[in-house]
Amino acid sequence: MSESAASSKLGEIKAFLDQGKPFEVKYDGEAVCVSEAKGVVKISLSKEETKGIRVRKSARKIPAAQKEFVINSASILIPKRIPFKVTFGPKETTFRFDLDHYIHIYPEKCAVVGFKSLDELPVSLVRDLLSGFPNLKIYAPKG
Repeated sequence: MSESAASSKLGEIKAFLDQGKPFEVKYDGEAVCVSEAKGVVKISLSKEETKGIRVRKSARKIPAAQKEFVINSASILIPKRIPFKVTFGPKETTFRFDLDHYIHIYPEKCAVVGFKSLDELPVSLVRDLLSGFPNLKIYAPKG
């Protein structure tokens, strides 16, 4: 991938981060696709059924350290063509590789879930970036 294409994708990622919107990076042939991550919808409700229910959708303010981790990780993972999804909670960021492998970053701690060590791919690619977070814990899969 050309450097200008990579930097344009990082620009798209920065826009999602500035808006506090979850996003995912996928690959379609040679193309890199950055799109808004959609949640899972388990049921469908009519407008009549949802009448009176308040739905809050406010832009989240992503902490600077978490934002920096996401941008730096993306700049490492995109050239290696590793897909990932980034979602946000009230104060935390989840950097997900798949259902069972992800990095959960809180202001006071960082949890690496689903990896036996920091030497496993793809977490090994961002290992140096994780060292900046306090209370780094690894939760290996059982079995």
